Amino acid sequence: MNAKNIFAKVAPTSVKTIVKKLVHELENQNRSHESLHEMETISDESYLRMAYKVIFEREIDSAGLVTWLNVLETGLSRTALVRMLIDSVEFQLRPLGSKDYWHLLNAKLHHARFKLIRTVLPEAKVILDLGGASTDDDRGALLSFGYPYLPEKIYIADLPPDERMLKAPELTQQIRYKSCDINYVYTSMSDLSSFEEGSFDLIWSGQSIEHVTTEEAEKVFAQAYKLLKPGGKLALDTPNRSATQIQCPKGYIHPEHKIEYFYSDLCQILERHNFKIVETKGLIELSKTIDKNLDMKHFCEEAISGEALNDKPEKSYCFYLCCMRSCDI
Repeated sequence: MNAKNIFAKVAPTSVKTIVKKLVHELENQNRSHESLHEMETISDESYLRMAYKVIFEREIDSAGLVTWLNVLETGLSRTALVRMLIDSVEFQLRPLGSKDYWHLLNAKLHHARFKLIRTVLPEAKVILDLGGASTDDDRGALLSFGYPYLPEKIYIADLPPDERMLKAPELTQQIRYKSCDINYVYTSMSDLSSFEEGSFDLIWSGQSIEHVTTEEAEKVFAQAYKLLKPGGKLALDTPNRSATQIQCPKGYIHPEHKIEYFYSDLCQILERHNFKIVETKGLIELSKTIDKNLDMKHFCEEAISGEALNDKPEKSYCFYLCCMRSCDI
């Protein structure tokens, strides 16, 4: 696999044309085709220089090089780095074609979720991550997205790789990353019977609760209530049907989604399972579009200009909820 494919597999379609053109030029200059193994073993500095040429069509500046090298040293994956470059203001302000609005929406959602996980998600020592496997990072999606704390243990509950829409290699069930033990448990998120009660400080469902039915979600919440330690938290983010019904009025925004919740409906379900919501956030504000039921043109314009992480969960493209058991408050 050459450099073009390594960058393109994590880039929106709008980046792929740039990737193809620039890497073709690089290959012509270098007269070589680097293997995937060679690309993975080149230095961080070489990787950054190539990423800037591919994505921004320029050399990396000295300040940017120092900054990103420091970020990579903290453990951020190279795949996550490329996504962050694509999410950047510099890339988003390039001249746009009509199709680019959708790619920018995806990029902005990645940016909002990075910010959510890095600045809002609570610190915890033992975490259960529901649907948290990553095709690009064997540490899982939570650490890949820049979770700033290093837990003692992370348990990733996800479907076996051959049952997922995007096929992935089956990983060793236990991985050691620095001082953190990462354990993979291949199961449906609605069946958490293999975990002991009172085991977790945080149960995190990052863009996964919409992948099971409402009935299955009720099972998830009932089990989560028992699995949390005293004072533990259940947190999730998910698409907001108030927004996605404008985008896809006759279906859902992803073929694997079983449901997309209205903010108030999911809050009521959680409260019915004796959870009290202690913190909320919105991801990509769409107040005008939702309030006035505007068309897709206004949807796209507001999504691109709207605040990425905000305090209007019911008026955003996605929403975040953090809950505690009522008995712990």
